Amino acid sequence: MLVTVRWRIASEDSDLLRYRRVLYAYFAVDDKEILYIGKADRQTVRQRRTRSAKRRFWDDLEDKRNIRKTIVRVGEIGLEEGRKLSRELLLDVESLLIKRLRPWGNIRGARPEFRGRDSASGVKATGP
Repeated sequence: MLVTVRWRIASEDSDLLRYRRVLYAYFAVDDKEILYIGKADRQTVRQRRTRSAKRRFWDDLEDKRNIRKTIVRVGEIGLEEGRKLSRELLLDVESLLIKRLRPWGNIRGARPEFRGRDSASGVKATGP
């Protein structure tokens, strides 16, 4: 199965922040380091971006890295015709990207490994 992710920068007033069933990534302001990769499934990207949704991440980002502002990219998932995006597949793509790219904010709490469900066999994902 071929899975593509189309990444776009989302400004604070962007409609992209209202999307669900997408991936999102936080970058340092210089746009060179991926700080975190997540998925917005039942909530919007904007809801996932709140401090209360990821309090430990935001606290650590400020305290340990002295970063107070980030760039947000939203990744829309593209599938082959006739395929549907399930929660499991979204989770698998997120896990593969985290495993491959090892963003600073995901390393501490990342799922141990990609589970390799049949639905995701052959998935190839690249970073934002």
